[in-house]
Amino acid sequence: MTKSTIERQEGNLAKITITIDAKQADELYARTLKRIGSNINIAGFRKGKAPNNVIEKYVGKERIKIEAIESVFPMEFSKVAQEEKLDLATQPQIENFEYETGKDLVINVKAELKPEFTLAPYKDVEVEYEEFKNDSDAMDKELQALQSRFATLEKVDRASNNTDVVVFDFEGSVNGEPIEHGSAKNHTLDLAHSNFIPGFAEGLVGHSAGEEFVIDVTFPENYHEPKLKGAPAQFKINLHEVKERKLPELNDELAKKAGKFETLDALKEDIQKYLDDAQTFENEKRKSDAIFNKVYNDTNIDIQDSMIAREVEAVKEETRQNALRQGQDWDKIVETEGKDSVDEKLREEAIKRIKNSLIIERITKEENIKIEQSDLLMQIQEIARMYGANATSVFEEMKKNPSSFALLSQQIATRKVNELLLSSNKFKAKA
Repeated sequence: MTKSTIERQEGNLAKITITIDAKQADELYARTLKRIGSNINIAGFRKGKAPNNVIEKYVGKERIKIEAIESVFPMEFSKVAQEEKLDLATQPQIENFEYETGKDLVINVKAELKPEFTLAPYKDVEVEYEEFKNDSDAMDKELQALQSRFATLEKVDRASNNTDVVVFDFEGSVNGEPIEHGSAKNHTLDLAHSNFIPGFAEGLVGHSAGEEFVIDVTFPENYHEPKLKGAPAQFKINLHEVKERKLPELNDELAKKAGKFETLDALKEDIQKYLDDAQTFENEKRKSDAIFNKVYNDTNIDIQDSMIAREVEAVKEETRQNALRQGQDWDKIVETEGKDSVDEKLREEAIKRIKNSLIIERITKEENIKIEQSDLLMQIQEIARMYGANATSVFEEMKKNPSSFALLSQQIATRKVNELLLSSNKFKAKA
C-alpha cells in the first residue's frame, strides 16, 4: 500500500512524501536485486547464479536501492500528481529517501508547481479594436506596382533624376588610399532603390552620360568594416548611361501578361478580391489580439523567480542563435546595448511568454480543447508548404528533436484558443 502527503510551500513549491509499505518495499528490493544479478558476471559464478549476499556486496546495497526507487517512482509520483491535480512547472526532484529492510520506504520529493491564478473573463466580452481599412487609392497603388513590374528601361539623353537607372564605373578611396572592393566597371544602379552608403545615389542625380565627376560621402559610424567607420571617402565616377522606366499602358494586354486574365476589368476584380481578403484577415488578427490582450492585461499571475530564470535562459539562447544566423556577434550586441538593458529585455520577454503560455493552457483546459493527430498532420503539412518541402521529410526531421512536437502542439492550441476567442466575444471598431 502506498500513501502520500503534500505540504505546499512558498514560491509555488510542494514537499511531497511518498510512503510504500514495508512488504511492497522489500518485494521491490528483491526484484531489483534479481534483475541486476541476472545481468552481471561475478567471478566464480555462472551469470545470474550468484547468491544475493554476493550480489549485494559486489554491486552495493545503495545502488540496488536507487535503481529500485527509480523503477517505481515515475508511476507512483504520477498517481499522486493526478490525484492531487498537481500542475508541475518542472520535473520533480527526489531530495532524500529512507529505505531499510523490513521498514516502509519513504521518498521525500520537491516539486515546483505552476502558479495558481484567477483567469480574467474571456467569453461574452465586448472588445474595441482598431479597425483596418484599405487606403482609398489601394487599387491605384496595386495597378501602379503592376505597371512597374512590367516596365522597360530606355536610354535617355538627359541628366539623371532619382527614379532613373544608371550605368557607371566607380573607384573609391579614403585619404587617397583605394578602398578594398571599392571599385567596379559598368555597374548598374537603380537610384530609387540604392543599397550604397548614404549620399552615394544622391550624388549620381543630375548628371548625364559621358560625364566624369567625384562624389564625396562619409561612411556610417556603424559600418561593418572597422577601418571605414565614419571615414570620409571619395568616389570617382564615369557615367555611361542614364535609363528611364517606361510604364506599359493599363489595358487588356497588360492584364494578359499579369496572369490568366482576358480583360483589365477581370484583373481589377481579382485585385479587389485580394484587397478585401487582406482587409478581412488583418481585422480578424486585430480582433484576436484585442481580446487576448484584454485577457492578458486583466489576469494577474505571480510568477516565481525560478520559473522566470529558466525562461530567461531559453529566450537568451534563442536570441543568441538568431543573432548568429544573421552574422551578428552576441557579445558585441550586449556590449553595445548594455548588459542591464539586455537582461531587462530578456526578462520582460520571458515573463510575457510564461504568462501567454499559462493563459492559453488554462483556456485549453477550461474549454476541453483537444489536440488531435489530424491537427498535428495538418500543421506539419502547412510547415512543409511554407518551406517548399515534403511533409514526410519535415516529420522525420522533427522526430530527431522530440521537443518540436510539444512546440507544434502549443502552436495548435494557440490557434484553437484564438478561434474560440473570436467566436465567443463581441467586437466593436473604435470610433
